[in-house]
Amino acid sequence: MISDIQEKYSQLNQAQKDIFAGYGLRQVKHFVEISLPNIEPSLPAHAHVQGINQEGKVQAVNDLTKQTYLWISDLQWQERPIATKNVDLKEDFLVVWKIFNLQAYDLIDLSHIHRDFLQGQLA
Repeated sequence: MISDIQEKYSQLNQAQKDIFAGYGLRQVKHFVEISLPNIEPSLPAHAHVQGINQEGKVQAVNDLTKQTYLWISDLQWQERPIATKNVDLKEDFLVVWKIFNLQAYDLIDLSHIHRDFLQGQLA
């Protein structure tokens, strides 16, 4: 499906490889193309999406006050003291999305590519 997957994978740093393995290309595409456009317009003032935390929640940080926020199920940001370490960074998701040219694929076509590739790496 994706040509030159090994070449593209080798361009990733370790954090990006972890995103590739942990989320898969389908989830990366979903986060970049569906989630971010829906949640970023409602960010609190001076905040930016930092990434996805260990709980699987999107979190944001206010650059001026260092206040942190979580995107919660009722579709709003909630202030919460949260750790800003051990976060899969938005920028790393964007790099994976770009390197693999995910805008060119349908979500359904990306379901098992990462798993199949990684299994081939271990064989």
